[in-house]
Amino acid sequence: MNRSKALLLVFLFAAFSLSSCSGPKGRVICTVNCGGTANLSFTMVADTLPASPTILSFQASIIGVTVTSSTSTKTLSPPSAPIDLMRLQTDSAYLGTLTNVPSETISSFSVALSSQKMTIFNNTGVALTSPPCAVNAICTFNPNAVGSVLIDKVNQTFSSNAGFGLDINLANAITITGTTLNVNFSPVANNVFTEFTLPRTGSNLASTQFDLIEDVTGVVTVSGQNATIKNPLTNATLTAAATSSTVFDTDPTTTLCPTTTKQTLATCVSNNQIASMDIIVNSDGTTSIQEIEPLLATQQDTVEGIVVGVTQGSTTQFTLIVTDMLPAASNSLIGNGLLSDGDGLTVNLMNANNFLIDTKGLNLSSYPGNTSNFTGANNTGALNLGQRVAVHVTGFTGPSGSTLASVTSDTVTLRWSRFAASLSASGTPAFSINGLPINFNNSGIAQVQTFSQTNLDGITNTGNLSSTKTVYIRALYIENPGFTLVPAFYAAKVRQH
Repeated sequence: MNRSKALLLVFLFAAFSLSSCSGPKGRVICTVNCGGTANLSFTMVADTLPASPTILSFQASIIGVTVTSSTSTKTLSPPSAPIDLMRLQTDSAYLGTLTNVPSETISSFSVALSSQKMTIFNNTGVALTSPPCAVNAICTFNPNAVGSVLIDKVNQTFSSNAGFGLDINLANAITITGTTLNVNFSPVANNVFTEFTLPRTGSNLASTQFDLIEDVTGVVTVSGQNATIKNPLTNATLTAAATSSTVFDTDPTTTLCPTTTKQTLATCVSNNQIASMDIIVNSDGTTSIQEIEPLLATQQDTVEGIVVGVTQGSTTQFTLIVTDMLPAASNSLIGNGLLSDGDGLTVNLMNANNFLIDTKGLNLSSYPGNTSNFTGANNTGALNLGQRVAVHVTGFTGPSGSTLASVTSDTVTLRWSRFAASLSASGTPAFSINGLPINFNNSGIAQVQTFSQTNLDGITNTGNLSSTKTVYIRALYIENPGFTLVPAFYAAKVRQH
């Protein structure tokens, strides 16, 4: 999609309102009647998107994970906060750890899930009737798909702590029949859910680490060596401990946790700041901090989202699909229930002299000519469809009929695009991709740069990427109007299933 076509997306929002010793993979970890108990940790990922429609946001809640063995049934109740399943293309969600599970054969897992809200770009080529959505329009709806899914391929026995990943095949859950969009998690025959053991083969985690939960963002509280991140809207929390290996990164303005000071948990982050944290789920069920970064010195009205339109003829107005919100601690403009994840939002820049990049420790100093296309900007000329940005909200107007909610903003911070693409050429530390999702305004071949801090999942290095499999990437996306920058993507995560 070229930029002129991409600009038209903003006009399409009228439709928006609408007892075995061995198990899978040859894992042999016990003999029959082992005795004792163990802790079972669970994370979740997603892959294999439908060809159409293009899913921009899909909020869903995991109600429970039930483990059935020969003598017991135990249910894990994850946090009630919705998860954006699109985020799970590259990231993992931590569902929790079941403790004191009898060390015996597990006959099955089951997952109870309810969907909340989906936002799509209708590239099916037909106007949908259920839900109503015109061709090439962006629409939001509530699929109301509730399912309790039995994962009946489990037959494992364990004698020690174990970790399991639950993988959602989104193409099997989301289908089109005629002009009807179907969302169904339940039928086992659809293979919507599969299970795998942690850590995943090819991960660059240690053998004592099950998974990595990345970019957990919210209000931070520090207590000794522990940091707790809390979402102020849902009250969902995650706590992890700093270790000798924890990395401390400066904020986008480079004023918080600067590299010139001694970097420790106590000196880098403070209570009630906004921070981002990467959390390791350890094999003993504990959690530790891989990386932590303060983002804002105080709790401010902030909206993060995917850029889906730049208003033609304007240098100050663009449109987002909201993916995250952080309200101010008091007198919030956005914490009033009139705006939520998955909604469309019009952003009007006013005195926007702060275009920042959240590098999260990636060394972009070798690419000053590229990064200046964003940090040197003060208008929408720096923006490209598919980018994720966070905006500081200085004014808010609620939605009215088919008119989207709108905000004014003085600060735009580039954050992490999460997407699937095809491999054009493998390599390390850089590789090339094409086949970006249609909501990007980049239809050619683009280079992805990796770094020593880039987290790998399913591959030992990017030179081993397979051309027959989809590549899932979380990266900063920076481009110029001619789409000639090399690289265009700066990866914090590369995953291949």
